[in-house]
Amino acid sequence: MSASGPSVAPDVVNLPMIRHWVDALDDRDPVYLDEAFAATTRFGGIVAPPAMLQTWTMARPRIEGIAARGGAAGEIDADSTLGLLIAGGFTGTLATNSELEFVRYLRLGDRLQSSTALESVSERKGTTLGLGYFVTWVTTYSDDEGAVVGRQHFRIYKFEPRSVASVESAKRARPRSRHEAGAGGELVPFDLDVTATLIVAGAIASRDFMPAHHDRAFATAQGAPDIFMNILTTNGYVSRFVTDWAGPEAMLRSISIRLGAPAVPGHTLRFTGQVTEERGEGSERVVQVAIRATNDLGDHATGTVVLTLPSDDVLGDP
Repeated sequence: MSASGPSVAPDVVNLPMIRHWVDALDDRDPVYLDEAFAATTRFGGIVAPPAMLQTWTMARPRIEGIAARGGAAGEIDADSTLGLLIAGGFTGTLATNSELEFVRYLRLGDRLQSSTALESVSERKGTTLGLGYFVTWVTTYSDDEGAVVGRQHFRIYKFEPRSVASVESAKRARPRSRHEAGAGGELVPFDLDVTATLIVAGAIASRDFMPAHHDRAFATAQGAPDIFMNILTTNGYVSRFVTDWAGPEAMLRSISIRLGAPAVPGHTLRFTGQVTEERGEGSERVVQVAIRATNDLGDHATGTVVLTLPSDDVLGDP
């Protein structure tokens, strides 16, 4: 295992970046922008969308040469895990899993730092994209006083790109799976019209300049049918979907998703969810929701969101 950091965020948590995020994802939870309303909630003031956690410490990119670096913001150390994989021909990159834990919501003026440890590198695997390795990191996010505010397990697949994949091959490679949720209340489904503009807007709002999210030629060379949504944007829409249903007093504890079929232009993404567990915990209710986002290519994202609500709050109230 190797480690890096701490990496200090280039900016403090600020209102313009929050506004950019909520505009890109059309997330209208008032606790993110409405100071007067936020002051009446459990938060006592404006907070940042929790799914933005990774965004704050994303490195400032050097755009020149970014495609040749596979989307990396800067030069990659040749002796690092990624550097060695790239040198071995495993130049393709695809995010596959994200597990976010939120210790506390971020407030305006917080400056984050992150420390990352390499957790594991799998044996060489074969997928429809080609041969490669799954690489997993654990990142700890802290505020400027050193207090932990969140953690993330993040996994990517580094692979040897094969021939250009078509939409039809994506359908065959990623069939729909059953939504394995227990009995419980269902969330009202949400249909997202996925366009190139929406994909690019989410990538920019999350400060992710990976060419696969805006350059079709680069994306298809990686084996994708088109440019595709990044995992940070998917996390953002999962957060929006759940908090639109649960209301502005909802406080997310975690978002854990696994990616499958790509979210690409022209393929509507449908979000569905079901409450799988609900329990009391002091003055709070802890609610677990199984979520699924699917299009005609298959399941784009499946996973679980855990949130808390005040005991007297009614789920689904506006």
